[in-house]
Amino acid sequence: MDILVEVSPEIYSNHVVQEKGQSFFYVQILKALYRMMVSSLLYYKKFGKDIESIGFEINPYDMCVANQIIEGKQHTITWHVVNVKSSLEDSKVNDEFLDWLKEKYANENIGVKAKRGIKDNYLGMTLDYTTPGILKIDMTEYVKSMVEEFPQKVRNSTPWTKSLFKVD
Repeated sequence: MDILVEVSPEIYSNHVVQEKGQSFFYVQILKALYRMMVSSLLYYKKFGKDIESIGFEINPYDMCVANQIIEGKQHTITWHVVNVKSSLEDSKVNDEFLDWLKEKYANENIGVKAKRGIKDNYLGMTLDYTTPGILKIDMTEYVKSMVEEFPQKVRNSTPWTKSLFKVD
């Protein structure tokens, strides 16, 4: 909230309310947020049970990461709602996992498709595997598109924002 007021006080400062010595920002939600949260939670629970049934263990520290060991190597999947990323050196295992997803969710009206490569976009991140043994993650294009699509100009700048964007 403080950042929004700092960036565009003429838009946001009138919406900040002081209650019991704390600042609050009230907004009106234009879509049914509750139902979106419930449906996401239901999908998460179903997907979690499904992957556990085929041998994956969900990471207790990141509940959207699961692993299983196949022939001495770790097969990792990560997901955010219906965006799933499967990682293992053996492409055959990734193919088998993709086939399982297609079969399991064929009647769920969820489109299952795959993309492979040494450079990929996943959830706003560019994942770059071009250097063997090293993963480079870059979100510059994603952040740049957010700033460009933001309805107000960026007023306060940092050296980083100045290097990427035209700022006042």
